[in-house]
Amino acid sequence: MGGVDDLDADRASQRVPRRLPDERRRLKAAEAIAQQIVDDISDEQLPAGARLPGEKDMLARFDAGRGTLRESLRFLEMNGAIRLKAGPAGGPIVRRPDGLDFAAILGLFVQSRGLPFKELVTARLTVEPELAAMAATSIAPEQLLELKDSVDGMRAFLDDEQNFLAENDRFHAIVAAAAGNDLLTLLTSSLHEITDGVSLGVSYSMARREGVLRSHEAVYQAIADGDAEGARWTMRQHLQRFQRRIEQDLPEVGDRTVRWRDISP
Repeated sequence: MGGVDDLDADRASQRVPRRLPDERRRLKAAEAIAQQIVDDISDEQLPAGARLPGEKDMLARFDAGRGTLRESLRFLEMNGAIRLKAGPAGGPIVRRPDGLDFAAILGLFVQSRGLPFKELVTARLTVEPELAAMAATSIAPEQLLELKDSVDGMRAFLDDEQNFLAENDRFHAIVAAAAGNDLLTLLTSSLHEITDGVSLGVSYSMARREGVLRSHEAVYQAIADGDAEGARWTMRQHLQRFQRRIEQDLPEVGDRTVRWRDISP
């Protein structure tokens, strides 16, 4: 008598393997060289500002043409791993990619997949309250002082939207860094760069700036008190207010596909 067992056996016999043969394209020579340069930076623990070997030395080491090497360096510069200093004493200089660099990379994928602005706001709402809770239990004294200074800076710049938003960025970056997880810090910083919405036409009136300041004061106090649940709750409330504003007042912004050009530095 047939039944569930027969059905399972039939499905098993028709199952298609999920791990298919690796059909990824072969790396271009320039990409392979770029990876080797990044390996050198990582393996030698070169700090930001360190000079890399000059073109002549790299050409000899990688046995590559000048055009291929320059393509590698341009690729690394575009992704924030190095900067190319012009002039006779110039050359490749090590950089430490930051949240803006990651946001630019993320922006390429977001636009390619047609993701709307509101989905990135939701992602931030999922991650950042947890970082605030983590920060409440792990923030260093010097970070707490810096966090307070950013709140004071927002208060001082209430009538200066550009500098107010710069302090706003700084506040969220400090909270993320204080959580102690570098990957989540990088992700949160990049999401914040995208979701402030300025490039999409989102503005911050005086009343809204005052509201943001009050929210930041509440988050700061919870973190200063070591209150993880309070920090989580106040950060979530803060971000939910922004989410409601997008949904109710600016639905055209929420539905708009995020464009790489709006993010790329």
